[in-house]
Amino acid sequence: MTKKSITIGLVGNPNCGKTTLFNALTGARQKVANWAGVTVERREGFFHHKGYTIKVVDLPGAYSLTSFSMEELITRNFILLDKPDFIVNVVDAGNLERNLYLTTQLIEIEAPVIIALNMIDEAYDKGLTINTEKLSELFSMPVVPTVGIKNIGIEQLKHTIVDSYEKQSTHRKIVIPYGNDIEQAIHSLQTIIEKNTVAYPSRWLAISLIEGDSDAEKKISHLPNSDEIMKTTVSIRNKLIATFNDDIETVLSDMRYGFISGALKEAIHKKPAKRYDITQKIDSIVLNRYIGFPLLFIMLFILFHLTFILGEYPKQLIEAGVGWISNLFTSIIPDGQLQNLIVQGIIGGVGSVIVFLPNILILFLGISFMEDTGYMARSAFLMDKIMHSLGLHGKSFIPLVMGFGCNVPAIMATRSLENKRDRILTVLINPFMSCSARLPVYILFAGTFFPEHAGIIILFIYASGIVLAFISAKLFNNTILKGKSMPFVMELPPYRMPTIKTMLIHMWDRASSYLRKMGGIILAFSIIIWVLSEYPKPYHIEQDYNNRIQQVKQEYKISLSSLQKQHANPQVIQELNQKYSTILEDLEIQKRQEMVKYTFIGKTGLLIYPLLKPLGFNWQMGVSLTTGFVAKEVVVSTMGVLYHATDDESNQNLSQKLKNPRYGISKASALAFMIFVMIYIPCLATVIAIAREIGPRWAVFSIFYQVFVAWIVSFALYHVARLII
Repeated sequence: MTKKSITIGLVGNPNCGKTTLFNALTGARQKVANWAGVTVERREGFFHHKGYTIKVVDLPGAYSLTSFSMEELITRNFILLDKPDFIVNVVDAGNLERNLYLTTQLIEIEAPVIIALNMIDEAYDKGLTINTEKLSELFSMPVVPTVGIKNIGIEQLKHTIVDSYEKQSTHRKIVIPYGNDIEQAIHSLQTIIEKNTVAYPSRWLAISLIEGDSDAEKKISHLPNSDEIMKTTVSIRNKLIATFNDDIETVLSDMRYGFISGALKEAIHKKPAKRYDITQKIDSIVLNRYIGFPLLFIMLFILFHLTFILGEYPKQLIEAGVGWISNLFTSIIPDGQLQNLIVQGIIGGVGSVIVFLPNILILFLGISFMEDTGYMARSAFLMDKIMHSLGLHGKSFIPLVMGFGCNVPAIMATRSLENKRDRILTVLINPFMSCSARLPVYILFAGTFFPEHAGIIILFIYASGIVLAFISAKLFNNTILKGKSMPFVMELPPYRMPTIKTMLIHMWDRASSYLRKMGGIILAFSIIIWVLSEYPKPYHIEQDYNNRIQQVKQEYKISLSSLQKQHANPQVIQELNQKYSTILEDLEIQKRQEMVKYTFIGKTGLLIYPLLKPLGFNWQMGVSLTTGFVAKEVVVSTMGVLYHATDDESNQNLSQKLKNPRYGISKASALAFMIFVMIYIPCLATVIAIAREIGPRWAVFSIFYQVFVAWIVSFALYHVARLII
């Protein structure tokens, strides 16, 4: 009986719309961007069609099936080892010659392929008429025109997958012809390989060995006659190099492109161009050597300014909601530790972070727009020359830009860098890219102490991170990581107008991760920080202050009684009430502050306070930096808990409390604090990612280096800012 499940892999070049097609097929939410290197690990989704459950695996974007990069190796191993029922080869219909190179390698690896001719509408706009039936005949595989972003051709693709599976494909088997000399060489090597039982296509193995593929060499190393195979391979390779007077890999690539070119001449008709392409028109402006950089700066300024300005209104509503919930629980739960835990610990901690959700959403929406239109790739192109001057690989810009979202996947994306030195250098400077988790800290302090210029301040923080990353790269390049970066050609995809649905999906992907942290790590640490800020209880301090408070109350009663007996003026009585109310309020605040100093969190803060005092930080800021090592959102939630614990004015929001003169936070210290948060130890997950990608020793080095730089820069900025603001 035929099984009712099918597994397919989506394979294609970067920027061919592969992940958009994945979303259209499965409805899954997966990041889509217009530059290479985003997806490192495979993603899976499901859809149902004609009674079948079809599993779709979205593989990393790859230009070929060599073992040169991590993406190519992951994709190739999936095809060879997982053996999916079909490979859906997504190709950019407007750039067929380059995209079909991967198709020729899929033919050699003997994968069952269906071509999804994606973005066919853009091909039509370029004046291309594609004979899909002819293309299907020449490549001997089904060809389905699609427009993933508009859901065009998706049902036909689903039908083709099921139909091809049921018919088990009646298409003839074709081979890519390489000419007599190379074909004879392939055949002779195939004959030796086929003396064994191998799990891989023998022709593909022979071609890969001739090309010098190191992974193919590993795959035959266990065979009994592996020495004979390798000796024959070396002999064949040397003979072919002498024959063609060129690198054999280049010769084979040229012949594949020759096959593609011949097929396209038969299957494509191109009308004469009647207009100057819109992409070229826009690029003449955004990539202009004089206009490009100012335009990039303006775009970033607008993004950060809108993040703050537009986000302020819903932020105020959420703050009011958090305050209302806090008051509600205060009124229904009796005074005591349970009330303190819920109001000060949980609501105070989580609420102080969740208020920044609107700002996060706006930032992510803006970044998604820049990525999906293709402008992010242009910014990478603009920065490429600078990157090389600093000893960085041009491709390093991709994980660095990703770092503005989250440093963990950004560090994982450095796997796309083939050279180990380039990879280590990019990983070490990546934490300087200010991830979204740090944004709530910037919004809180910039909005509190620089309300009129918050957007400019936040842009300054982000720009400072970029400058420090470049300075560090130059330093490492000249000292511990000497060497030259490998050349890289940056792909510039055509400009596309993203759909609102696509951008909202991307925005929600990131926002949902933020919200999951609210219910996970931030909730947990809010409770932990509350416990550490409440215990151990210094009962002797509490008793001492309670006695003093009782004494003041007694004095107040005596004074009030005396004035009433004298029939004093009501204004005099009012002044007496105000005087003693202020005294009692100050005593309550002093009691809370003194009690917190004896708790676990207070002792920690006082321990590190001498190191942070020269930066203008108070002990509460020191504690929040310590807990922020777990996750940067915890910095704000820690403050939310601590300032609830040390301040009786619980009806004030955190921003108002920070401005209270009793805490001694000036504009200069606020600015230094934001810079310190931007530079110092990345979160625990990032440190683990660094250790996993380039080794534990580099992770330890990264921690000490960033703390050192954070202290030096914050110290200098604090003392300079004191003279200016």
